[in-house]
Amino acid sequence: MARRIRSTNNPTQNAHQMAIQSDCTALYIRVSTDKQVEEGFSLEAQESRLRAFCQAQEWTVCSDHIYIDAGVSGKSTARPAFQTMMQTAQGGQIARIVSIKLDRLARNTRDFLNTVDTLQASGCDLVLLKESFDTGTPQGKFAITMFAAIAELEASQITERVMSGKREKAAQGGDNGRYTPLGYSFISGQYSVDENAAAIIRLIFSAFVAGESLTGIASCLNAQDAPTARGGKWYPATVRYILSNGFYASITQYEGNETKASHPAIIAPGIYDLATARLETLTRGRP
Repeated sequence: MARRIRSTNNPTQNAHQMAIQSDCTALYIRVSTDKQVEEGFSLEAQESRLRAFCQAQEWTVCSDHIYIDAGVSGKSTARPAFQTMMQTAQGGQIARIVSIKLDRLARNTRDFLNTVDTLQASGCDLVLLKESFDTGTPQGKFAITMFAAIAELEASQITERVMSGKREKAAQGGDNGRYTPLGYSFISGQYSVDENAAAIIRLIFSAFVAGESLTGIASCLNAQDAPTARGGKWYPATVRYILSNGFYASITQYEGNETKASHPAIIAPGIYDLATARLETLTRGRP
């Protein structure tokens, strides 16, 4: 059944409406993990359910307009199939897009509402099965905003659970996925001391505690071609970072808290305390 076209003075809207002749329905399917792709979990199930729904609504599903993002996260809309689908919708080639649920399309309110606005400006409706929403209805336009906010809340809760886990791990002296500091090697989930690099760390602490300036230590290390953690030059700020890093005294620092860690120390806690005390007396920007 062809879509009813109402007259308008907007040339762009007229072009979009005239382009939709076949009442073509597009399907959007997404799974977020490679495991789901390999095992076929959700891909075929989603398509089968979507086709059955469209058949019940007497909507024509066009085989050229089935868009699948396999193993792609929904954190952003930068997904190949999704972007192609949106460009096609803006070209006026499809009347509606049908997907299983809201989080298949977007995970935050801004992205979702931008998607809805773009589709509506192109004369394309969005239908979500799980939420029983159709942006072609007034109720759907109102309720879809509420559910988009819920999806964003759920994503925030996931992030909070991850951060809570990191805080708990830090409180127990564990590792939180940081890069390996200069002076250490990280193998099979365990830190061990790299004695060659650890000698540089001990030199920095001993020189600073003895009264050497940050600039002087940096110049000395550059003159000796001493390597940094990332292969660059030494600067006073680099030296300051080493001196303020409790990791070298087997201390885990997280969100302003310090906890005894399980990895081996390169310097004694007393030396770290002396360095910290002297750092506090220095004026920022004047090493």
